[in-house]
Amino acid sequence: MDILFIGYSSLLKKRILPVIDNLDFIDKISIGKYTSQRWDNHWEKVVKKPITLYDNYEDAINNSGASLAYITTTNNSHFVNALKTLKSGMHTLIDKPSTISLKESNELISLAKTNNLLVSESTIYLYHPQLKILKEILTENKTEAKLITAHFSFPPLGEDNFRYKKQLGGGAFLDTSPYAVSIGRYFFESVPKKCYYIENEFTDDGTEISYSILLKYPNGKSLIGHFGFNTEYINRLNILGKKISIDINRIFTTTENLENKIECKVKNIEYKIKAPKANAFELYFKNIFISLNKRDYENHYNNMYMDSFARELIKNN
Repeated sequence: MDILFIGYSSLLKKRILPVIDNLDFIDKISIGKYTSQRWDNHWEKVVKKPITLYDNYEDAINNSGASLAYITTTNNSHFVNALKTLKSGMHTLIDKPSTISLKESNELISLAKTNNLLVSESTIYLYHPQLKILKEILTENKTEAKLITAHFSFPPLGEDNFRYKKQLGGGAFLDTSPYAVSIGRYFFESVPKKCYYIENEFTDDGTEISYSILLKYPNGKSLIGHFGFNTEYINRLNILGKKISIDINRIFTTTENLENKIECKVKNIEYKIKAPKANAFELYFKNIFISLNKRDYENHYNNMYMDSFARELIKNN
C-alpha cells in the first residue's frame, strides 16, 4: 500500500514518519508540501522506504498514485484537501479536528460512503491500550463512569504558531475539543445532550486561547474540563463512579516509552496499575489497515460524526 501525506507538518516529521517507515504494509511514501514551504532534510533521517516529494498539494494528489492519504495541514484546509483526496479515490485520514463544522464532516462521510472509501479523524490517543485498561477497571468493579474531569492545558506556544491565527482555523477550541468530545464518546458511548461552554481568554484578534466546558450526557453522566494554551502544563483525567475513582496523567499525549501509572481508589482502598508501553500512532495505522482489509469503515464514520456533532453542539450553545 502507498500512502500520501498532504502537509509537511511537525507532527508528520516527529511522530508519524518514524512509525510509517516501520510498517510492513506501507510500501511507498509520498509527501506534498505547502507551495511556499521549504523542504528540510528531516525526512532523510527517518525514512528508508521509497519516497517521492511534491512541491504542492495538487501535484501530489494528481500524481502520487497512492491509495491512502493523510491530511496534516492547518485546520482551515482539512476539509478542502480531504474532499480532493476522496474525489481522487483515496481512503483519507485527517488530523483532528477533521473539519471545522458538522456540515463539512457530513459531506466528507457521505462522499466516502458513496465511493466505498474510508474517512477517519485521527484521534490517536484512543488507540493506546491504557484506554482499554480504564474500561476494564470499571467492568471488573461492576460500575461505570458517572463524571469525567479532563484537563489539557499548556504554556504559550510560539507567536508564529498557526494555533494563534483564527483565519487558519486556530484557537484552543478547534485544537483541543476533539479530546474532550472523544473521551466522552468513548466512556459514555453517546453524544452530549446539553453543553455549557465558556471562553476564558483571547488573543488581540479574538482567537480563544482557553475555555471551560460542562457536557451533560444521558443517565446523569457528565464531563467537565478546562483546555488552553496559557497555563502550566496539565494533561490529566479523572473518572469518578460509584465507589470508584481513577486518575491518570499524560492521557492525551502518552509517549511510546512511558509506562503510564493508573491510580485507582475503590471503596477507599488505593492501588496502582502500570499501563504497557505503546505507540498510539502505530496502533492507529494498524487499525486502519485492518479496517481496509475488512472493508469495514462504519466505526470510523460514526466516530467522526459523533465528535463533529458534539463540537457543533458546544459551539452553538
